[in-house]
Amino acid sequence: SQKYGTEEAVVSTQSTGTLKLEDNQIGVLPKPMGNLGKLEALHLTGNPLMDWPTQIHRCTNIKHLDLSRCRISEIPDSISCLKKLDYLCLSNNRIQRIPEGMCDLKLVEIDLNQNEVAVIPSAFTKNESLRVLRLDYNSITIAGIPNEILADTTISTLSLEGNPLDVRKFREMAGYDKYLERYAATKRKCD
Repeated sequence: SQKYGTEEAVVSTQSTGTLKLEDNQIGVLPKPMGNLGKLEALHLTGNPLMDWPTQIHRCTNIKHLDLSRCRISEIPDSISCLKKLDYLCLSNNRIQRIPEGMCDLKLVEIDLNQNEVAVIPSAFTKNESLRVLRLDYNSITIAGIPNEILADTTISTLSLEGNPLDVRKFREMAGYDKYLERYAATKRKCD
């Protein structure tokens, strides 16, 4: 994969629809970034952004967004304007809260591994597209998992490894049997 300077990458993206700026020490995205109306995939892994890059909200065709290892501590509710987003990776950040606006998106997969999330919003029941929710190594306890997430969603892979939760109590939660049925059905399709 070829590395570009920020400006060169933005120019080259006009025709490709994909922008890869991984590990480039970018702290702030350039203003022209918001003018990339055809941008479908943005990879900013490993850049010290610290704050959510608001220019992304003007890139309304984004389907794939990777902001892992960017030191981000907050996801704004305005993420809800990215209506075409189906894959979101925010692993290895400092995120503590999943905003309600994110639950309104038609995401298929969300990766929030290695953050500080303590509660899974029950509003994810509104998302009929979500299949994979990765929350390994966060701060989730049984109290942070609403029964509706297990019983009333389309989530077939809920990854919670490394969280301070009692696995036995998790398996006894109302709706766990419905989640397990979805999980097993997905595994059968893959085999």
